Amino acid sequence: MPIKIKRKNGKVTRYKNSEYIPLFYFLPKSLLYKCGELPFQISRYPYELFTDWKQIELIESDQFALLMYDAFHYLVWEYMGLNVGREIYSGDHPAWKFSHAPSFWIKTMQDEGVLPPVENLVNDIEPTTFLGFVSDEYVDAVLMDIVPKTMERFGMNEILAVVKEYQCFEDFDYRNSQQKNDFKNSYYHKKTKHPMISLEAFQEDCKKNHDGAEWDKADDSIDLEGDTAAKVDVERFMAALPEKDRQILELRVEGYTYQEIADKVGYKTHSAVKKRIDKIGRKFQEHTNTDIGFE
Repeated sequence: MPIKIKRKNGKVTRYKNSEYIPLFYFLPKSLLYKCGELPFQISRYPYELFTDWKQIELIESDQFALLMYDAFHYLVWEYMGLNVGREIYSGDHPAWKFSHAPSFWIKTMQDEGVLPPVENLVNDIEPTTFLGFVSDEYVDAVLMDIVPKTMERFGMNEILAVVKEYQCFEDFDYRNSQQKNDFKNSYYHKKTKHPMISLEAFQEDCKKNHDGAEWDKADDSIDLEGDTAAKVDVERFMAALPEKDRQILELRVEGYTYQEIADKVGYKTHSAVKKRIDKIGRKFQEHTNTDIGFE
């Protein structure tokens, strides 16, 4: 059940992102150092996260949600048995979606007694309770156990096995292909020892359990590859863009986050960068009449 809080205006509403608070305290200091200033603005006294409005605003921010998606993705990927770097995957790949779905990993960690439910923090935490940082060794030991259990529990291994069987270059491209059609047919009809659940079903379950909140993460890549004609179109399109738009796309290709790009090009928020990239993507589709995304 979602945690609710009484607002300054007297209304009682859902405490957005509060379900990730126990997971936040699981993240090791070595990882948080790579995540900017936000992790160190959040109090290590959990009581304050439910009583201090400045802390509540941090937890409810989009930046905190992105931190939890990206940070935990970084942790679990190594233990998913993929034996390949994350940089070749796009947001369309099931492995990428699973690793960016903290709700499933949290469920197993709570059932195994690794994380307390957020309700326990609300009901049992004392104002003087301080939570220090867990060690890298502890996180490593937990994930070696939890990740395989979660993947088996939610049928992830079966889905990834089918993806691997039909994997091709087009997996990282918005354009349609016979390989994709073959994959979809196998994905939805192949029989396994465990029941198969579609990604769409995972998404719907998450919405029901979290007041309509989305766990799906948009594709973080810009695919500028293709045949020779497509490359020429891309080059012409890029040449016609304003300098700032070209800079944004080039930074995204190099792997910078939305917030890092915003800081570099002078935008106030990461959402402004995302909106700009969405607009460039629509222009590209109009320019080439090609259904391809810029995220």
